[in-house]
Amino acid sequence: MKNLLLNELTETFERLSTTYDNLLSTAKTKHDFLLSGNMEGLETILYQEKNQTEIAQLLEEKRQNVLFRYCKENNIKDNRITMKSLLNNIDDMSRAKIEAILDGLTLVVKELQDANARNATLTNYSLEVTEDIIRIFCPPAFQHQTYCNTGKKNENKLPMVLIDTKV
Repeated sequence: MKNLLLNELTETFERLSTTYDNLLSTAKTKHDFLLSGNMEGLETILYQEKNQTEIAQLLEEKRQNVLFRYCKENNIKDNRITMKSLLNNIDDMSRAKIEAILDGLTLVVKELQDANARNATLTNYSLEVTEDIIRIFCPPAFQHQTYCNTGKKNENKLPMVLIDTKV
């Protein structure tokens, strides 16, 4: 049973690695769409990213389930097991395979974090530019939110002219 659980864990890590590779590719494509302003492509890629993220979450839950069953089978209390302690207690061939997958997964996750940070910076910059444009073209009265943080509409105390036509 131990080998079956290790095989299942290895397979889960392989699938996680593939999923994170796909997420990285998606993040790079999203970066290109953000730079080009391709809103249709961005909408599609966001949907794809959401699906990939859900798959990654399901695989992570499966990984935790496999480790829980491993702990139960091997009488490891409180399900307190680390990958290091797990790897120290398995055969060399399985250890080498899992370590290689984990090393690759670690690198991909780091690249994905960097790509998402770049995309977040682009998005924030775009929002700042949009806010600046609104400040330029709208009178100061329109720079206040129409809706409260609760989502309820504030009373409209603003003039009905959106853009001051005097230049």
